[in-house]
Amino acid sequence: MKVFVTGNMGYIGPVLNRVLTETFPKIKIVGFDSGFFGHSLTGADFTPEQGVLVQYFGDVRDIEPVMLNGVDAVVHLAGVSNDPIGVEFEDVTEEINRRASVRLAEMASSAGVKNFVFASSCSMYGQAEGGQEKRVIPRIHLQHTHVQKLEQKMT
Repeated sequence: MKVFVTGNMGYIGPVLNRVLTETFPKIKIVGFDSGFFGHSLTGADFTPEQGVLVQYFGDVRDIEPVMLNGVDAVVHLAGVSNDPIGVEFEDVTEEINRRASVRLAEMASSAGVKNFVFASSCSMYGQAEGGQEKRVIPRIHLQHTHVQKLEQKMT
């Protein structure tokens, strides 16, 4: 089995790579990551790109269809998850979180990829006056990145 993993060097990617290779010793992982956080490793026994068949570095908006040749599954972890950055740079965040993700899913479908896993985290934040609330707060303010993740899930 050959799996294409976007964001394989981010928060979740290294753990996913380890679990996949331990569970499926013959798996071939193709990684795609910007490499922005490679210098931030602390206490790691290995670098995240170790154990992958091929490691591509780049912007998720620039994934090429040829990278999906022979791939059985895509696990899409890459995206902008920082709320302040998503608010400050809404257009770029939209391009990365929604448009590039939809494009990747379309390319995977065209390439005959049988499985597409979209992993997402989307925290919902609210503000309670007077400290912690023990009831449901009726209004929840969604950050721009949350709205994009929800739109992406519905596309």
